[in-house]
Amino acid sequence: MERESKRSPGSKPYDRRRFLKQSALTALGLAASRKLSPALERLLSASPAGEKSRVVLVRHPAVVDVEGKVEADLLQQILDKAITTFSGRSTVADAWRQYFSPDDVVGLKINTLGLTNIKGTDYVRHFAAFNQAVASGLRRAGIKDQNIVVWDRSEEEMTEAGLVIQKDPGAMRVMANKVSRRGAGDYAETSYPVGHLTSRVSRILAEVCTSIINIPVPKTHGNAVFTCSLKNHYGSIDNPSQLHANACTNPGIAEVNAIPVIRKKEKLVLSDALLIVLEMGPRWDPRFIRPFGGVIVGTDPVAVDAVALKILDDQREKEGMERIAPRVRHLALAEKLGLGNSRLEDIDLTTINLS
Repeated sequence: MERESKRSPGSKPYDRRRFLKQSALTALGLAASRKLSPALERLLSASPAGEKSRVVLVRHPAVVDVEGKVEADLLQQILDKAITTFSGRSTVADAWRQYFSPDDVVGLKINTLGLTNIKGTDYVRHFAAFNQAVASGLRRAGIKDQNIVVWDRSEEEMTEAGLVIQKDPGAMRVMANKVSRRGAGDYAETSYPVGHLTSRVSRILAEVCTSIINIPVPKTHGNAVFTCSLKNHYGSIDNPSQLHANACTNPGIAEVNAIPVIRKKEKLVLSDALLIVLEMGPRWDPRFIRPFGGVIVGTDPVAVDAVALKILDDQREKEGMERIAPRVRHLALAEKLGLGNSRLEDIDLTTINLS
């Protein structure tokens, strides 16, 4: 049985005003400037009247159990329903073709940070299951395995997620920026302004992939308070350790997501919300892992994160914990940079419960 809760259909996630905001910031290198001209101040503070971001959430209560075991067939059903509903297409193949072509090399940017406490357990099974479900959809759109790249920060962390590193260009690749989490990595030469600092992006992002899908997991975070799709790109750059001050906002998460190559190549956000982490994140502590059984899809990463944050907070509140949304700063800052909508009233959310 399928139950759907839907608001009025939203329009495109970005309008001309937002494009102008981002263009101004990129061209003038002002992503973190505190001294803007009066004209730019007005541009940045203006709200895009009537513009909403569309997000789709699809759940099934039996897709994952409390120990982390995943029902792969149900996961595929959830993902297929999510992508067809969000795209408005009637078939899975057409839905994926709306965002990717057979000529694309599609990168699946996952997040395998903080798995030391659960490596080797069923809690990591969702990583491989989710990757395979996404790859299945891409194949139906005509994208060959050799044009699918699963990637993250380090091979060490990906191995802890139960993934097998595979760099053969003739098959679906599973690879990372570097071998160990603390080792040197392979990053493109171009440096991008990130506030008063600069960052280089992964060579996988810059030179291997033509498009990427952001595949984060909703978790709490000791510095940023909350982590999902926006924070996931700390695994795309060479210097994330320099960007944790002031709740990852001085500069931080918002400015990283304004890097032009990230903005250009990120075509879709698919949040793996099969499991969520309510406390002690970004590390996965079994005491605070909860099955949610959902997939969140959107093209606005700020809106996806706002929905994911509410999911996390609602579950925390049920368990007697304080809501963390008031302490999360980077979503509002990302909206100011024209990256998307951070307020729930500016999001058209469609929720579908499959059972």
